[in-house]
Amino acid sequence: MRRYFIIGDIHGEIRLLEKLLKEIESDRPDKLVFVGDYIDRGPHSKLVIDKLLSMDIETVCLMGNHEWMLLNAIENTAYGYSPIELWYYNGAEATLRSFNSDSIFSFHSGLDIKYLDFFRSLQMNHILHTGNGVDIIVTHAGISPEIPLGDQIAMKHYKDLHNYLLKNHLDPGDSFLWVRDQFFNAAPERWKNSMVVHGHTPVNKLRRFGDCEDPEVWQFHNSDICIRREASSGIPVSIDIDSGSTISGRISGLEITDHNGK
Repeated sequence: MRRYFIIGDIHGEIRLLEKLLKEIESDRPDKLVFVGDYIDRGPHSKLVIDKLLSMDIETVCLMGNHEWMLLNAIENTAYGYSPIELWYYNGAEATLRSFNSDSIFSFHSGLDIKYLDFFRSLQMNHILHTGNGVDIIVTHAGISPEIPLGDQIAMKHYKDLHNYLLKNHLDPGDSFLWVRDQFFNAAPERWKNSMVVHGHTPVNKLRRFGDCEDPEVWQFHNSDICIRREASSGIPVSIDIDSGSTISGRISGLEITDHNGK
């Protein structure tokens, strides 16, 4: 038997992360998978990254749209707008302060290579093969209807997605780092025989989607987790684990147990 824990958006909230990890580590997990958005908004982005870099449990770190914006700002990668302005608009100042920087320029010039390597190495997706015929696809925001599932899974790192968007003339909002209503309204046949676990959309925000009025399809567990079920069979097809850390004061973790694992 193998035990996996998937952990939602952190956004610089180191105390919430340490509290959750303390509870999880007592259960002796085999692997931790983080869905991205480690930085911005909360006060301790650097400490969060330091914690992730020091883990002594097998750990997989995915890229979130906030890490994507950071790299775009550093690489000066634009998609019709200013990458620095976009990052600032979405909470960059908190991250800069946590690294003792007062601008993107001082941040970039003084950034230790280990942090840059961390951001560039973040994975796009991670698949947990449970052995029961259903794969768990972990991604930051969900599945993008604009990108074939096979293409999404084939992408590994930042440059892969960057080149794919340019080649296919897609906006970043169409990607699996940003998607929201397109994913929630998409037919789950797009990821048949798989279940998607994601963050990005705070569960309280997900409540505002019109389709969430059906309690047989959308099952909310407080403001922390939402399980979406296939309408006819009731089989879970996706789970949102973004608790909205900086607003709610909570981070969610989801345990996946593989009884067939060795």
